[in-house]
Amino acid sequence: MQIAKGIRRLFLGMLACLLLIGLSATYWAIAGRGSLLLRDDNPRLIEAIADIQRGAIYDRGGNLLAETTQAGAALRRRYLRPSTYSVVGYYSLRYGAGAAEAAYDEVLSGASAVMTLPDYIERQVLKLPQVGADIRLTLDADLQDALAAAMGDAAGAIVIMNAQSGAVQAMLSQPGFDPNTLDDNWEALVEAASQPFFNRALQGQYQLGSAMYTLLLAQALRSEADLTMRFPKADAPVSFEDGMTIECVIKPEQSELSLIEAYIYGCPAAFQAHWLAQPRQDLAAVLAPFAFDAPLTLAGFPQPEPIALPAAAEPLNEATLTLHALHGQGDATTTPLHMAAIMAAIATDGKAVAPIILSATRPPDAAQWRPLTTETSASPVLSEDVARELRHILRRAWSSLDGGQAADVGAQIARSQSGDQRQLWLTGFVANADGPTRSFVILLENSDDVPGLISIGQALIQSLAHQR
Repeated sequence: MQIAKGIRRLFLGMLACLLLIGLSATYWAIAGRGSLLLRDDNPRLIEAIADIQRGAIYDRGGNLLAETTQAGAALRRRYLRPSTYSVVGYYSLRYGAGAAEAAYDEVLSGASAVMTLPDYIERQVLKLPQVGADIRLTLDADLQDALAAAMGDAAGAIVIMNAQSGAVQAMLSQPGFDPNTLDDNWEALVEAASQPFFNRALQGQYQLGSAMYTLLLAQALRSEADLTMRFPKADAPVSFEDGMTIECVIKPEQSELSLIEAYIYGCPAAFQAHWLAQPRQDLAAVLAPFAFDAPLTLAGFPQPEPIALPAAAEPLNEATLTLHALHGQGDATTTPLHMAAIMAAIATDGKAVAPIILSATRPPDAAQWRPLTTETSASPVLSEDVARELRHILRRAWSSLDGGQAADVGAQIARSQSGDQRQLWLTGFVANADGPTRSFVILLENSDDVPGLISIGQALIQSLAHQR
């Protein structure tokens, strides 16, 4: 009797185990199949990813920027234009993707949903290797090359935008990295003090410094202030109780300056005197239309990162904090890309257009490109009248810096400070009678080389003067 009970218990235990095994097999075959396939250590998944034929990346003129080639039995991603590395980014089986490679990974890898019967047969029945589509960017690789040559070894960023459409024609961030050797140098790149993965054009949030005077000048124009009024000792530096001193970016030949002349030379004293002489104004309200708290970005690309602004040794009173902000040394920061959008608004009708960088895609084995039809959005930041007056002032500012220019160019040179470090800005526009108007921003990190900045600006303008 006891033996029979033991056999029955053993049988029931074995039946329960078989039931559990069956239920488990059913779950992993149906509900849990996807999670097994997507495990990082799944060798089939790794093999499938390694076999993906990623699409190529081209610039707007059809120049090849990145492609997938056969290297023995394996596929290898190859990058061809060093000046475009910071925009194109990288793709690595080990470390993932960055910049455009990451932003448009679904298109480049062919990972989009199965839409047609041939797609289904190839991918789900025949299990053929996945093939991605090509993409075409709005970048101009030849222009990128010219800008990289002009920048040399300087750290910083350059952005050039079509002021009407928002198309990013050039975007440079230095120092950078070589994606062709990424796998071999990853650890050194991650630990490098130069931060080569940090895209200064997109992520770097810098204080405006005297670039703030463009916005203050816009407010003066809105309020119909007398811009011919002259300020004595306008070339004098401005000092604060925390030890910060702000000087003219370029030393003027005379000490008495109008607000426009002070703008041209980047002199702070006249702007401070003008602001203090006006009825009480809210600086935050003046800055609000320019949306520094929500900068324009490129979807899928690295996003702006907050910076740790130097703290004062002692708490500053409200009046001093306001003056810091007045000279672009407060909490307001911006990215070169966002600043380029603001300059685009000045260069056109006062509306800041959202930047774009992808212009077309081309499916595998297709001969024709498919242009994107997405509409760009624009936000009003200035009236057309104020934008037009600012363009006149910017033209005068660049003429004084460059000694005259055949092209229709306007630009302002500015300086910002961050602790012991200084940044230089050159922000402006280039308009062509037979082509689009372009806005541009040049930022040099940790530099006070004004002649060098002007030289880069001249190279940029010369490159744009005859382009359409």
